[in-house]
Amino acid sequence: MLTSASTPVVPGYTRLFSIDVTHAYWTMPHLWLRHEATSDTAEWVRRRDLLVRAHRQGVAVFCAAERRDVLLDGLRRGDAVATFKWYAQDTAFSLYTSPIRPAAQLGASVCFVTSVASVPVNGQTSARRLHAQPYVDASDVVPVDSPLLAPYLERADRVCAPVLIVRVDLADQVARSEPEGIDYVANFGTRESCWRYYYVCADAEEAAHSAHSLNIVDLDEKVSFVTAGREARPGGRHAVIFESEQPIAMQQQYPQRFQLRERGRSGERVLIRRLPNADIGSLTQKTPKVHKPQDAEIAAQSRAVLVSEIYIN
Repeated sequence: MLTSASTPVVPGYTRLFSIDVTHAYWTMPHLWLRHEATSDTAEWVRRRDLLVRAHRQGVAVFCAAERRDVLLDGLRRGDAVATFKWYAQDTAFSLYTSPIRPAAQLGASVCFVTSVASVPVNGQTSARRLHAQPYVDASDVVPVDSPLLAPYLERADRVCAPVLIVRVDLADQVARSEPEGIDYVANFGTRESCWRYYYVCADAEEAAHSAHSLNIVDLDEKVSFVTAGREARPGGRHAVIFESEQPIAMQQQYPQRFQLRERGRSGERVLIRRLPNADIGSLTQKTPKVHKPQDAEIAAQSRAVLVSEIYIN
């Protein structure tokens, strides 16, 4: 929960607002984003003698305490606007971030959110989410060449676009009778993938036996696996394929506890006590199979399923 107590304290200054950015993939704050103010905002900050301080994955903006009333009194929409941009530092950002661009939209796009469209977080008017849904989604996405973004983008941004632009108008919090400041937050969701384990056997005979005798068990009883067939591997080896029936949300550190077990006449025994978890670099796409010509159009409109491939010996 974001609260004013969580923002930095600057002696002699009072908080105007803060912006935090979270991501469901990361279990703790991480340098996966960098931010910067637009040139107009940097000039506005200089002119008003404001302070901008790093705050979590974002910024907190302060003004001199004795000048706060002068700054906010009689403020009209557009009089005091601050716009910040966030850029992905992690090259894998797009791999684990939930797709938010509409399927029909081509080219680069940016998530653009504003204070005027923000909603209260858990009923708190001083803590507001910058998008209607729990996470940014397709409704928050704007093509990078849209005239709406022109005032905020530099030439270099059209080559390496920011992933997020936030526009805060101080008139919004004055209109909401929140002169003490607001903590804004923008949340990125994470993608899901189907986990596919390849249990590599010495030959086809061993693979055939393993397909009938082995199974994967989730100790937390949340995910179930099915045997999805066998596959020939280089060197005459064969692999038994186990696939999760439920998609699993990508995370930096997975809590999953999967075991490989073997069924026998005397019961089950554990072969691998803790199977390795998926890695962000092992993603592939599985597209729906077309069995009939009339199914082709439906398959073309279906999203490809992300698959995390994990090999075990």
